[in-house]
Amino acid sequence: MIDLMLAAMLAAAKPSYEPPAETWYPQAVGCAASAMVAKGRTPTGDQIGEIMTFGMIVADVGRKSGRTKEQVEADVKVADSFYRHLKAKKPKAFAAHRAYCSALLDADRP
Repeated sequence: MIDLMLAAMLAAAKPSYEPPAETWYPQAVGCAASAMVAKGRTPTGDQIGEIMTFGMIVADVGRKSGRTKEQVEADVKVADSFYRHLKAKKPKAFAAHRAYCSALLDADRP
């Protein structure tokens, strides 16, 4: 019975949109880096979840877009420096970017 229910649920599921890796990769790198910058000394569970989610996205789309592990790490390091500067010098812009990243994660949620 459970097998039948699972099969019905999978058949009814609509495939979700997956943006091209070349487009999604820089967005994910920026969101991963800014999430790490925003976390502070004692990150909340939501912050840890966001960092891990964007980290997995970066790893996946980085590979799909042809980036090596070393290139991905370098990209995140550069983005980290940028978002540290942005947080310090342009806090409104940093807050707007964080809101954008949160909205990206919430886009597929009901």
